[in-house]
Amino acid sequence: VTMSPPTNSSRQLCRRALVLGAMTAISFPSFLCIHAKPPAATVAARSAARKRLTEATMSQNLRTMEYAVRGAVVIAADKISEEISANPGEHGHPFEKIVYTNIGNPHSVGQKPLTWPRQVMALVDLPAESGVDHPSARKLFPQDAIRRAREIKKALGGHGTGAYSHSKGVAAFRKDVAKFIEERDGGVPSDPEMIFLTNGASAAIGYLLTALISNSNVGVMAPIPQYPIYSASVKLLGGNLVGYNLDESNSWEASVEELERSLADAKKKGIKVNSFVLINPGNPTGQVLSKKAVQDICKFCAKHNLVLLADEVYQVNVYNEEDSFYSCKRAAHDCGLLEDGSLEMASFHSVSKGLYGECGRRGGYMELVGFDSAVVDQIYKLASSNLCSCLPGQIMVSLMVRGPEVGSDAYTSHEVEKAKIFESLRRRSTIVQEGLNDIPGFSCTKAAGAMYLFPSVEMPAGAVSEAKKQGVSPDTLYAVSLLKATGICVVPGSGFGQEKGRYGFRTTFLPSEEEMNGAVKRFGTHYKDFVKEYS
Repeated sequence: VTMSPPTNSSRQLCRRALVLGAMTAISFPSFLCIHAKPPAATVAARSAARKRLTEATMSQNLRTMEYAVRGAVVIAADKISEEISANPGEHGHPFEKIVYTNIGNPHSVGQKPLTWPRQVMALVDLPAESGVDHPSARKLFPQDAIRRAREIKKALGGHGTGAYSHSKGVAAFRKDVAKFIEERDGGVPSDPEMIFLTNGASAAIGYLLTALISNSNVGVMAPIPQYPIYSASVKLLGGNLVGYNLDESNSWEASVEELERSLADAKKKGIKVNSFVLINPGNPTGQVLSKKAVQDICKFCAKHNLVLLADEVYQVNVYNEEDSFYSCKRAAHDCGLLEDGSLEMASFHSVSKGLYGECGRRGGYMELVGFDSAVVDQIYKLASSNLCSCLPGQIMVSLMVRGPEVGSDAYTSHEVEKAKIFESLRRRSTIVQEGLNDIPGFSCTKAAGAMYLFPSVEMPAGAVSEAKKQGVSPDTLYAVSLLKATGICVVPGSGFGQEKGRYGFRTTFLPSEEEMNGAVKRFGTHYKDFVKEYS
């Protein structure tokens, strides 16, 4: 619309509107003061020119950082899910729901929360008169839940869950963690002052990597495949990820020879490696390392003066009876590396995994062992800059590491609930692994632990060629095709790193047994169609 030039009366109206708006803090419609609308292209150009922060001027480390677990395939899945919800029966997709197997988020796919921790949490959050001191509390809650809630309220100093805590976390909860670690590791001492309660293990990992990556020449050794928080965080902080390959033919273990090769190659490139990441049980690979393998890694780190980052968030998820979780701290102690101070290590655990699956609580911990006290002070300063981790997460950590008292009115039911979750996870891991191996062109190593399978997939030459044309990895092409045809959302293997020429994906086995049985059949049907399309 072409508007006439402004008149004296229109100018007066505009001035009055501006004065009145300033006096009354009321925003007036823009048409009161605008007499001609410039072309849209001109507005866009002017707007772009005014933007101080653009893709070109922003942190390029952030722009190029990738986190495949919530990457392009998941974004596409979310969009399809919205379309299905908005258009029931008329959405045009050959399925009625997305089966999210892309992320270890147990409650989102049907795992029920454990009862006792939720009872304690509810009582802690409620004012005393509505909770622990209410006349009906004993009828509604186990006595053990009431007792523990009172104990936690006292530990919070009467401030409740809405106040900040100490930046390392509530002292009583850190003592619970230290006692848990000591009992787990056969009496190896643990200092509560070296425990940091964090917003999940992810925040703790971020603290350590921030302290470690001092310049662009720093390298962090991490397994390939690896959980992409490491590649993403190292990229964001400006460091170098130095991959060491896990051997798929040897249950995803890494030989000492491979570790030495990786370190030597990094040195040749001028990269100064100062740290080593171990994920045990493995993500995305599901292996549980032997005692010898864990000890070899501890010795390797001590030999080369590398800080060991032990990601042990799946320590409860060990499904093979012949396997058992062996912590890095216990291994270092057994090798005599703690007494002489020859190894610095940080270990991580979380309420998001295991049998609790409380991802949304954002509860985790980090234990520091063998670090210089001045470095611990700097990490504490970093934690302090975030004030504290969320209180519900801290409480859940305490409940995870110290459950109901043995013999109490809540103990047996709590243990039964955990056992049911564990056995179901074990069954699903076997069902999915065996089902995938029955598909010609698929090969899947058994998941000894964790929550994932990482099968390899033979990729038709046509799919490799088409992926190149589209500028994506072949397994991304496959994952998108799988999503559109079946509604199953997986993560392309390339998002975790894998040896050249290998293609595959990561899938959880967290959805219900019924859903996973159906998913396995759809994997097979889709792959036949996929091969036919690209052969």
